[in-house]
Amino acid sequence: MQKSLPPIKRDIQSRKRWLGIALVVASFAFYGCLLLVPISSLSAEEKIALSAALVFLGEGSFWLAVIILGREAMAKYRDFNWQERLLAWRKWVEEKIKSKKT
Repeated sequence: MQKSLPPIKRDIQSRKRWLGIALVVASFAFYGCLLLVPISSLSAEEKIALSAALVFLGEGSFWLAVIILGREAMAKYRDFNWQERLLAWRKWVEEKIKSKKT
């Protein structure tokens, strides 16, 4: 009689997926931090080094996420209609602003 093992593979796949998503979010955060570098009180050399490090971390985390998530997830990300989503979000914000004015 064989003992059935718990479904470990599914748990590992789920963790890989969440790690990949976290890395994509981290890459956006690293690039977002680039906007704060010019207003920091660092010297010019330190700003250059920090900017280079943030770009390196942003690219590295994004491509590591691509490797972890795989080709299908990145194809889905690439095919997502960002323009339509952003226009809908902009319209929603404008409606909220108009409703607060009245």
